[in-house]
Amino acid sequence: VRVEKHIINSLNERFKVMMDTPTLGILSLDDDVLRPCVALDAAFLRWTRHPERMVGFDARTHVLVAGDSNEESKEGGLKNNNNDEKPKWKYGYMSTTESSNRYSMTLPRASFLHRDYLDLYSLALPRPIYVYVAQNLECEDIAMSFFVSSLTNGRPPLIADYWAVKSMVKLYSEKKISGGKDHKSTRDACVNDFAELLGLKEDGEWPLQTDKLIHKNQFFGYGAEIEDWVGMDPLSFRLSPRLQGVIESMQALQSTSNERRMGWLMQQKAETMREANAAGMIENTEQWKERWG
Repeated sequence: VRVEKHIINSLNERFKVMMDTPTLGILSLDDDVLRPCVALDAAFLRWTRHPERMVGFDARTHVLVAGDSNEESKEGGLKNNNNDEKPKWKYGYMSTTESSNRYSMTLPRASFLHRDYLDLYSLALPRPIYVYVAQNLECEDIAMSFFVSSLTNGRPPLIADYWAVKSMVKLYSEKKISGGKDHKSTRDACVNDFAELLGLKEDGEWPLQTDKLIHKNQFFGYGAEIEDWVGMDPLSFRLSPRLQGVIESMQALQSTSNERRMGWLMQQKAETMREANAAGMIENTEQWKERWG
């Protein structure tokens, strides 16, 4: 493990690689998120089949609302969108995303993406977006998801299997960026202004597409272009016995009952939580109360 020390305090720095990476696939992972290794491996396998796309775990959507000539000044956006007659875009949280069963973005707090997108983010992202993120410590996740979509003809990112999404273990954090009173209005403004600058709106060069989120098979199918585990040949990953094992496990799970699938998932989550729970990092547990009072 090599640790990079960044001097600049900016959320843009999470996408700035200072050392050469040995792989083309990069896992972007926040330090307060845990997932079973098998969930990360499964998402990585999905990324290897679509290396030009982001493959994330957290689906979100954008929502169209009527334009408001005073909205920019109230929400503190980039203030460079002069067409107040156009519909505004707002940020759709998980509840909105699931109720509409449509999504258009993912959050890099847990996602795989190509190494080249990290360089392109620093070099080619529209400067107003880059500067806004640097000055406000906010919205870098929206910026990266929208940026990759703008480079892939407006297609939304791909999402890991439903079971992998639901395998998340959240660690306790005393301070959260999302805890501020202006967090929602700020993200609304970011979604609207970033989409405008990147040409993702309806009249843009590559309108952002939405896709179906939850499919008939609610254990596996999630998001666009759901993965065909049955059609995947484990021998194509013969150089990695670990990935071969993941493919074989997914194929076996597809032919078993939902009860057995859920039992397997709960076991994976329990094993992932064990060490974090002992360290008092799972909120509202006895160990957490003992550590944090």
